[in-house]
Amino acid sequence: MTDFGKQTGPQQIEFTRRFDAGIEKVWQFLVDPEKRKLWFCGGSTDDHAGGQIVFEFDHRRLSESAPPEKYASEEVTTHRGEILEYEPPHRFTFTWFEAEDGGKSTVEITLKSLGGGTTELHLVHTGVAGRDMLVGVLAGWHGHFDLLAEVLVGSRQSDFWVIDQALEAQYDQMITC
Repeated sequence: MTDFGKQTGPQQIEFTRRFDAGIEKVWQFLVDPEKRKLWFCGGSTDDHAGGQIVFEFDHRRLSESAPPEKYASEEVTTHRGEILEYEPPHRFTFTWFEAEDGGKSTVEITLKSLGGGTTELHLVHTGVAGRDMLVGVLAGWHGHFDLLAEVLVGSRQSDFWVIDQALEAQYDQMITC
């Protein structure tokens, strides 16, 4: 299995990642804003379908380096989504703020216990339109999952912007649409 995500449709990407942590712990790092901000973003998460998820991105918490030029104007950005499915600790689906024409896309995360303290995460992100957005979203999820792997077993060691920029270059070569 590779850690790289892939484009599985014109506007769809998928990741399958394994983490050295039990399913309940991985679930908590997805839905608990205090834990989630250690690898991704803070905000809030209602605990039911029909509720709201708030994404408060502050990548300064995840990086010692300065953001790349295209993200330099972003300090803290806040976006809201709707929770479509909330089935602890197995399934979490919500709308996402990046989509063509300012619409919304959908993120579906499924967790499966593999035993022995290992959890498989499968993410399907649908509605990601345009080559630049595909590259950026693939690199973003990948980099954040790398940080999640670190915090699940200890503390964050890596610099998000360093990881993200290397991954964007790699995904730029991989995406052909």
